[in-house]
Amino acid sequence: MIVLYPAVLRSVVVLSITQIIAWGTMFMAISVTGEAMAADLRLSRGTIFLGPTVMLVAMAVCSPSVGRLYNRYGARLVLAGGSLLAAPGLWLLAASDNPYVYFTAWGILGFAGAACLTTSAHVFLAELAGEGARRAIGAQMLFMALAPSLSWPVTDFLQAEFGWRGVSVMYGCLMLFVCLPLHLCALPKTSRPSATNDSGKSASIRGGQGRRITVLITTAIALNGFVTWGFQLVIIDLFRSFDVAGYLAVGFGSAIGFVQMSARLFDFLGGNRWNGLKTSLVAAVIMPPCLLVLAFGDGAEWSILLFLLLYGLSSGAMSVGRATLPLVFFKPADYAGVAARLALPLNLAFAAAPPFFTIVLSAYGNRIALAFALLCALGTLASMLALSRLAKSDGYAAAAR
Repeated sequence: MIVLYPAVLRSVVVLSITQIIAWGTMFMAISVTGEAMAADLRLSRGTIFLGPTVMLVAMAVCSPSVGRLYNRYGARLVLAGGSLLAAPGLWLLAASDNPYVYFTAWGILGFAGAACLTTSAHVFLAELAGEGARRAIGAQMLFMALAPSLSWPVTDFLQAEFGWRGVSVMYGCLMLFVCLPLHLCALPKTSRPSATNDSGKSASIRGGQGRRITVLITTAIALNGFVTWGFQLVIIDLFRSFDVAGYLAVGFGSAIGFVQMSARLFDFLGGNRWNGLKTSLVAAVIMPPCLLVLAFGDGAEWSILLFLLLYGLSSGAMSVGRATLPLVFFKPADYAGVAARLALPLNLAFAAAPPFFTIVLSAYGNRIALAFALLCALGTLASMLALSRLAKSDGYAAAAR
């Protein structure tokens, strides 16, 4: 069993705090503030939710450059730089009075997010933990499940007291005065793990087999992420579309995080018995019936509760699988390179999801939105089955622990 040594455990705690803050302030808050922003800026909700899309596109564009920064400076300094850049992005968002300033702010947040969000945190843990990277990343992802459950109620409270502009100012201060010092002072210095110390079979990143594996991983994660990232910002509106009261919709949406955390805890306690492939496959199997339950239940209380349970389990498990799946096929030393290659297509797919589901939900209703999500979920399942067959035939799964 791989244990978490003190430096790794401390880093997991620090990154859990900074990632919850970063995702909550830079991405999730708009689920609550979006309506007030639309009214204040006199823009449609669809236009407002293009902001996170601009952010994700900027993250995708920056991904190759950030990959080179990992090799040159290490993930710790990259994380710190992203935290520093996030603050002016949030303050510019607070000051925006027209679409040009509004979208410029989201572009800055995209540049910052490429450096300080999930990929950089996981690259840092791969640098630090080496062969223990899978367990360290799983532990960090366990606490990340709390991000929506904490950020949405807190943002709702702060907005009622200070307005959405005041919320953005305070969140910029959190990035500058909390996340930046933690990244600089609380994380240990690391070096990239040496490939010569890795055992087991590993695909070449550049070889034909490596490209095939990368395509399948990208397809599975992109299709799943298109649903989960799209729903992340519209889940409250999705529940409202079934005539659920507003306060209940926020409560239901926030409850997902606790179910996701339970799924991640179950995976974490599994230790080395499961790898990213097994976790992702189970998550892919659960998602289709989850969507069917909500569609055929027509918003009945039992269907929403069952949807919350299944969706939380699936998305929670897949978030861990998404982060650790490359470690099944590639060495920890190659993690930064693989993650940087995946980030460009994945962020582009994730960028399209929120406005797509916002438009479909408002124009065509919840059934069409759920039908499209089901198609994506089935595509994810097919890709994961292909990866599973490939792993069994070539022996990757047995080598990756």
